[in-house]
Amino acid sequence: MPKQTGTPPNATADWTLGRMAFQLEAEMESYVLSHSTGYGASGTALVDETAALGDPAAMMLGKEQYALFRFLAGLLGCRRALDVGTFTGLSALAFADGMGPEGKVVTIDRNRAWVDLARKHWESAGAGGRIDARVGEAVDVLAQLAGAGERFDIAFLDVDKTRIQEYFDRTLELLAPRGLLMIDNALWHGWVLDERRTDADTRGMRDFNDRLIQDTRFEVSLLPIADGLTLVRRKH
Repeated sequence: MPKQTGTPPNATADWTLGRMAFQLEAEMESYVLSHSTGYGASGTALVDETAALGDPAAMMLGKEQYALFRFLAGLLGCRRALDVGTFTGLSALAFADGMGPEGKVVTIDRNRAWVDLARKHWESAGAGGRIDARVGEAVDVLAQLAGAGERFDIAFLDVDKTRIQEYFDRTLELLAPRGLLMIDNALWHGWVLDERRTDADTRGMRDFNDRLIQDTRFEVSLLPIADGLTLVRRKH
């Protein structure tokens, strides 16, 4: 979900809610989205209420990401998912839906109002009992989880881009040996390619991408969906 802090004054927000406008023409994007599995009734209600928020809705998970997260959680047989950056709860719902009744999601956000909105829709979807929402600063909650010896099969990072490396390192500590870690906004509206963009968020994401691909510990796949999604796993 694209964060709107740190945007340079000369930036033009050429992305819109749920769109990959800087990557696909509108007609092709519409085709892609219409041929991905949808949200279901509760997910659709969550999306509609989030969209009604106005500008903050730009932070919502894309439909194609929702379908992918649900697919991967089920395909990989995940039982524990970590969702860092709840917003209104769509990513947590995707994991819960994909893992089924045996799965559990821990999701983190500093904004209680977003989490309260999310809980309503999780309950409607029958997933409320499987989603553990922690309200607080993510680095603090991640440290608590590490101290408790928690491990996760799949994790998603959608956080402050200026500190993305720190969040990545802390989340990596919580990843099971064969776990999958996903990072959102890897293309950061396409600005990672524009050297004129020197704001902290763009530099944070650009530098992280460059370091990650050079780290021989990992296998990395950057997928050009939504605002860019990077998949990471340890090689051994």
